[in-house]
Amino acid sequence: MQQEELAIRYNNSGHIKYLRVDFYGAMDDFTAAIEAKADFEVPYYNRGLILYRLGYFDEALKDFQKVLELNPGFEDAKLGLKQTLLDKEEKQRRHTKRPSL
Repeated sequence: MQQEELAIRYNNSGHIKYLRVDFYGAMDDFTAAIEAKADFEVPYYNRGLILYRLGYFDEALKDFQKVLELNPGFEDAKLGLKQTLLDKEEKQRRHTKRPSL
């Protein structure tokens, strides 16, 4: 089996696990897809979405940036990167405004 075909299979498996709300299993599959074919931008995007939704903003930013490095025209990754930056800033603002007890 070619590396590209293997990467596609892992990516598809990850998508199925994502739909079943098995986020960590899906991330494992997306990571395996990336390991099989490092220049395949889709699993980076998919893993970035999960990382974003789980609140791992720094890791999500890295994945979205990698997508755009590989494919600068990937519009959904541009939106994901922008939203992640905004939410990360908001989270930081909330943590700095908390009163001490």
